[in-house]
Amino acid sequence: MMGLFFEEGKRKKSSKSVTIIRFMLIIGMFTCLIISFMKDYDFTYMGFACLLVGVSNILNGIESHYHREKKKVFISEYLLGVLLFIMAISYLS
Repeated sequence: MMGLFFEEGKRKKSSKSVTIIRFMLIIGMFTCLIISFMKDYDFTYMGFACLLVGVSNILNGIESHYHREKKKVFISEYLLGVLLFIMAISYLS
């Protein structure tokens, strides 16, 4: 019964370089959010954080495409990345 709800993912392990890039993006995102909160929710830093999350989602989409996952998986990751890019542009303008 527990295997029904907690199935192991079929995703392959990321390479070391992708993991390092992803970790640097997360650190940059949290740094931008902390600076934004310290400067009374400055939307410039919020835009940079959204931009970094968008890059992270595009990276996930590229990796999913590389591992030959289903089409809807990597297309949804690409679309979420584009949506976050648009949100970042609206914050930065």
